[in-house]
Amino acid sequence: MSKASRHARRWLLPMAVFGALLAAAEAWVAHGGAPMTIPKPSGVLRLLWAEHAMLLQQLATTVLTAAYGFLIALMLALGIGFAVYAAPRSEGPVLTAGAVLSSIPMIAIAPILSVWLGLTLGTRVLITVVICVFPMLVSVVQGLRESKAGEQELFTVLAASRWQRFRLLALPSAVPLLFVGLKISAPLAVLGALIGEWNGAENGLGVVMLNAMFGLQVQRLWATVLIACAVSSLAYVYICLLERVAGYDRAPAPEAA
Repeated sequence: MSKASRHARRWLLPMAVFGALLAAAEAWVAHGGAPMTIPKPSGVLRLLWAEHAMLLQQLATTVLTAAYGFLIALMLALGIGFAVYAAPRSEGPVLTAGAVLSSIPMIAIAPILSVWLGLTLGTRVLITVVICVFPMLVSVVQGLRESKAGEQELFTVLAASRWQRFRLLALPSAVPLLFVGLKISAPLAVLGALIGEWNGAENGLGVVMLNAMFGLQVQRLWATVLIACAVSSLAYVYICLLERVAGYDRAPAPEAA
């Protein structure tokens, strides 16, 4: 099977299923069988077009918060990863603490953080960091063990310092697994930004979403949900593209003819 045929089979079937679901939803609402919380897809698309300028402006605020939180979480994961690499006995307690922190539902403690730290961009970024950092940390810590025994012996013979081992051996070996953590965390960054905006913000897609929900503006609510889903998917695709450009893409082997 040619490469073009594989790509066509990969994308055409999901798009056909999605189009069929939209057509079915349109017919369902048009015949009056749907609840009032389900709008016509065509009405949602018209609202997206009519209000795209306002929605893009609000989306920019959300994306900025998500980007700040994602990058700070990455720096934090690398810093903790180096500390664990320098003191291997700390790996267990660090990962346990991270697991406990990530198991706390952020939607429950976000109001406390907002009251404690204020309704600022920093609070929303902090919420995003807490949500994103654990998948990155696990991938970094596991990836730092990926270097081969022969390479470690070579650095021992060369009397490399611990920082040199981390920078020149362990960190490059960890990059493939780091991309796994980045792909998990990229959509989570959008979720973290939205949770931060739901708990107190003046601008952002989450604010528009919340106002639409309490104002029973069903079409606008669905429009914001669609935008959030699209941005989360694009964030994942962006990391996949970076992985492919960097040459770390672990694509499956082509099928036999």
